[in-house]
Amino acid sequence: MTDAKPKVVQFVHPGFEYHKSAHVGPRSQPSGVMPWKDGGSIHDRKFMWAKGSAVNPSSGEDRQDAPLTFWGEWEGPSVYWRIDSPGKPLPSLVHAPFRPSGSPTRSVQNTDPMVFGDSFIYSNCMQGQYRALQGLPRGSLILFGRYARENGRPSFSLDTCLLVERVQLLPTTPFEPDSYGEDLVEDAVLRALYSEGFSGDLHVHFGRACSADGAFSFVPAQIAQEAPSLFARPDLSPTGALDGVVSPGNMQGIKVTHDLSDESRDAIWHEVVQQVTAQGCWLAHRLDPPPPLNDDQASALASKAPSPLVAA
Repeated sequence: MTDAKPKVVQFVHPGFEYHKSAHVGPRSQPSGVMPWKDGGSIHDRKFMWAKGSAVNPSSGEDRQDAPLTFWGEWEGPSVYWRIDSPGKPLPSLVHAPFRPSGSPTRSVQNTDPMVFGDSFIYSNCMQGQYRALQGLPRGSLILFGRYARENGRPSFSLDTCLLVERVQLLPTTPFEPDSYGEDLVEDAVLRALYSEGFSGDLHVHFGRACSADGAFSFVPAQIAQEAPSLFARPDLSPTGALDGVVSPGNMQGIKVTHDLSDESRDAIWHEVVQQVTAQGCWLAHRLDPPPPLNDDQASALASKAPSPLVAA
């Protein structure tokens, strides 16, 4: 890293909801189990329901171990249910992520960014195309989202806001049945990437945890007690401190704002928070690791009413 000053990255990644029958069965099928995606396939997003911690900056409320709905990436398996929805940009399915009880024996897709567990991480996506992403300075902000056209205009809608706390070079490694399940980052990212044919070190960016007096990593979320709370990913407009930082018309790739002071970065983060919360979202800053399930357990849960999954 040659530049110690924070950067802000608008990161446009594929944002379609999984909808093909190969992934979630025919429309006539109300629920089921989506397996771990095959390695090398196209990434998309899931609307998920899981337990975690979230804050509401407007009210100051802080909820721990709360049921939360949110958009994000989890290429591991999930139980899914079709839900009543008016359609895009709202979701048509809700997924409850889990980990298979046994180590994969085939090539499987990695998850990036990953927001479950002790820290949000960004590990590899588009780092081969853009050297600027290989080791972002501490304090940099990555705004992951999708391009869409809503009501005839382009939009950039946020699913993950990652504030870089540290960067670590970590090697990809093969799946080891004896140690599988001990470390979520190794299994969902490092070992999954190795299974896809990637051998070498990764610049793994670890997100900053929530604090009472500073910026932190989060995903836009809503509290969902008895039923999944549906919402569209919040749009980020190039207004206020985001003027010139995000471009809704960017259909893919990245936009980097360089040489920021901590104060300027904080102003951008607060503008993101203001826009996200104005659209009815909380800031989910920790999400429980998906629990391990075997095939029979997952199938049984798919036949029941939708709910977040918890470890047995």
